[in-house]
Amino acid sequence: MDRDKGTERVKRLRGISFAILACMATLALLCRFEVAVGGLPETSMFNGFYKVWNSFSEPDFLDIVVFGAVLRLLWTVADRDKGIYAGTAFFSLLLAGILVTSISFKKYNNGSFLIANKYQVLLSGFCIIGFGVLIYLTLRTVYYLFERELKEENGRSESFKLLRKHFGGSGALIIFICWLPWILLNYPGTGMPDTFVQLQQFLGESEWTAWQPPLSSYLMGILFTMGSRIADANFGCFLYCLLHTCVGAWVFSLSMRKLYDMGISFKWCMTGILFFALTPLWGAYAQWFEKDLLYAEITLLQAVCMLEVVKKKECSLKAGILLALSGILSCFLRNNGIYALIPALIVLAVFVKKVARRRVVTVLVVTLVVYGGVTKGIYPALGIGGAPISEALSIPFQQTARYVCYFGDEVTDYEKEVIDNVLSYDNLINYNPVISDPIKNCYKGGNLAEYFDVWFGMFLKHPGSYMAAIINKSYGYIAPVSQDIGAWVGRVPYDYEKEKGIYHVFGENTSEILRQSWNISLHLPLIRYLCTPGLYSWILLVLAALLIRHRKFGALIMLVPSLMNLLVCIASPLASAMRYELPIVATIPLLIGWTYYSLHERGNVDSVCI
Repeated sequence: MDRDKGTERVKRLRGISFAILACMATLALLCRFEVAVGGLPETSMFNGFYKVWNSFSEPDFLDIVVFGAVLRLLWTVADRDKGIYAGTAFFSLLLAGILVTSISFKKYNNGSFLIANKYQVLLSGFCIIGFGVLIYLTLRTVYYLFERELKEENGRSESFKLLRKHFGGSGALIIFICWLPWILLNYPGTGMPDTFVQLQQFLGESEWTAWQPPLSSYLMGILFTMGSRIADANFGCFLYCLLHTCVGAWVFSLSMRKLYDMGISFKWCMTGILFFALTPLWGAYAQWFEKDLLYAEITLLQAVCMLEVVKKKECSLKAGILLALSGILSCFLRNNGIYALIPALIVLAVFVKKVARRRVVTVLVVTLVVYGGVTKGIYPALGIGGAPISEALSIPFQQTARYVCYFGDEVTDYEKEVIDNVLSYDNLINYNPVISDPIKNCYKGGNLAEYFDVWFGMFLKHPGSYMAAIINKSYGYIAPVSQDIGAWVGRVPYDYEKEKGIYHVFGENTSEILRQSWNISLHLPLIRYLCTPGLYSWILLVLAALLIRHRKFGALIMLVPSLMNLLVCIASPLASAMRYELPIVATIPLLIGWTYYSLHERGNVDSVCI
């Protein structure tokens, strides 16, 4: 009898605590994320109620649904897990803290929502706990799905037999057909300023520099010239769009076929194909006359080549050659490609043994030699100038500019002189927290060693300002707080396009359906998260955490290039640009399948949990 009463009491307390947590999670979703200002300063108690009332959106019937769903999920997870996973709880609160911080910086360009006053500290803490609950429940559900053994009958199902038999070719055809309307209805494609710089360099209209990757410029220029001679300038632009459309259809389908051949569910592989085929994000890039899509495609190809080596723990001569070729190609299609490849090859060389190690080391050495030989030898011989060093200094330059804007009265004459020798000091007032171009354009050269001495001294005085500058310029990558596509559907040609005879063949009404698809994908609930760079960063981090939790450290090698690309995004000129995140987005379906495969490669995954 006493035992029954004790059990009933525990259930009651559990229900009350779950209701409180569900309420906190629901209120976190309703938070306005505004710095609350009371309206009754003479009455502290009522003023506090006033602040609370104005901190959240007005409730509606949807809140009841959310509350009920969270409460039900709490009971389900609790019954299944029989306890709280401390590591997952810590990770959830960490992500929640990053999320709330990113929201604050997106809205205010600083941490006002977090620490403006005592009330904000309490409110932000409340929201972090609420979001932490939601993230914890999501992670535990995701982990459960990954840890389940998904059985598929031997010989595979008879449904979609033809599609299964020719999965690679069928998948490529589906993607190509779905992208075709984008490149046809907006023929010849949409240009952008960076592309015009590349064309001008190839056509001899401006000086060659490595600021834009020369290989990409050559591909654009050759296809543009070829198309212009065959038909007209429009056809030249179209040829390049057709190139990355065909390459993308093949590579994206190849990545899913590799997973299918490894035994990953046909449903997941087809989901990946449909993600590439139907998400307007990819169609928009297909019709964009720009370098980013082709680089993302080759980055995925490099991941596919690496997959063979990591899976077999062997590196055949063919695998080594393919890994080297795809890696070298990715290095020359984007200037920061080398930073994602080299760490991955180093880790891979440590992972494999004997003959495989020698071959991977050979790939690493060949890649470095070729890259160094081209950038230090061939580029100068061809008169191609080097990329300005300012391209790699976005973070310190932004930190200096923020310091000057916020603490300018503390800058000494010597510090001002040293900074002005590198950056135009008077122009630092143009500091934009979310884009570094206005400050990078102030770069004059000068003594960088002296500059970094001053930079470090300022850091010691106000380290919080430096950290704020980094968060402000990277919030879109470290948390799912903003939507972006990057590739737009052009309406009116640029002056340079008119000069070259490039124009949209069809009227605006023809491409309007593409523009509406573009808009819908950015704003429609749920769908808009497919255009959220930070979401893919979080998926990547969750996959890494899942592999670490199950001690699949070797499998983490496949995530290294994407993790390095995430660091590149953080150091990029923009706070939230899908074009910089695109290599990560392209590899996510492959990495999800790889993570599942790694967890079920041998034995019972529960036996290796930590």
